Amino acid sequence: MKTLSRKQFGYLCLTPTILIFAIFGVYPVLRTILISMFRFRLQTGPTKTFIGLENYIRMFSDTRFFGALLFTLGFTILTVGCEVVLGLLFAQMMNLPIKGQGVLRVVVLIPWAIPTMVSGFMWKFMVHDQYGVFNQILMSTGLLDSFIPWLSQDGTARFILILSDIWKTAPYVSLLILAGLQTIPASLMEAAEIDGANALKRYFLITLPLLKPVLATAILFRIISSFKVYTVIVALTNGGPGYATESLTMYTMRTYFDAGNYGYGSALATFTLLLTCVIALFFTDVIKNKIDAGRRGTR
Repeated sequence: MKTLSRKQFGYLCLTPTILIFAIFGVYPVLRTILISMFRFRLQTGPTKTFIGLENYIRMFSDTRFFGALLFTLGFTILTVGCEVVLGLLFAQMMNLPIKGQGVLRVVVLIPWAIPTMVSGFMWKFMVHDQYGVFNQILMSTGLLDSFIPWLSQDGTARFILILSDIWKTAPYVSLLILAGLQTIPASLMEAAEIDGANALKRYFLITLPLLKPVLATAILFRIISSFKVYTVIVALTNGGPGYATESLTMYTMRTYFDAGNYGYGSALATFTLLLTCVIALFFTDVIKNKIDAGRRGTR
């Protein structure tokens, strides 16, 4: 009986994982891309008509698609930007050598531990226009004369969605950054302090440059996650008022499942996938360059 080599044995062990990934990952993606080339609606039964790129061309005249895309882009830019800034602040706090550090880390990470749907319903209760704590506090302090219908107006609904996502996810970013902070050698800081660099200079000349790979990774994760935002919108606004807070993922889900337009829904899903892959490849290249630059700097 032939004995397997070490390499062959490794491939054999990977086979179940590869099969699972192919069945539940690759096949659905390829089938979605294929269906996007057809006119295929639930209302017309199983009949499919090949139309090539017509569904993709249709996107450029779909005002609802552009509205969802613009909202998703704006939501992603604002939430990721604020989360990185707050993540840096929280990570610095959690990295301080003070008593009760463990308790501080637990408190900071509580919002991230709450399920997204539960978090969304919590915020929906807090901004309720009649008995929500937001209105109660603003009324009691004299900042408001009447209750604000937070989720019934375009601007305030978007603001609450962005605020709730920042509140929940900034702790996750801070956790990634904290891991990066703890890999920075203390000797570098001590040497810089001996050379006369104050805390601000040490932060911008040593800490931030060494955190660039970690920051790039955190931003990549958050951009991909924010671009696919769905659950918190369902819990808070369900895309309303009107379509003001409808994300690209929500529009895709409604087109595919609610409207039964499988062809156009698949095209929207494929577009989202391609855009996400472009962003991921860009940041992957950035991360690689930062790591290579860091390695060259340490030689």
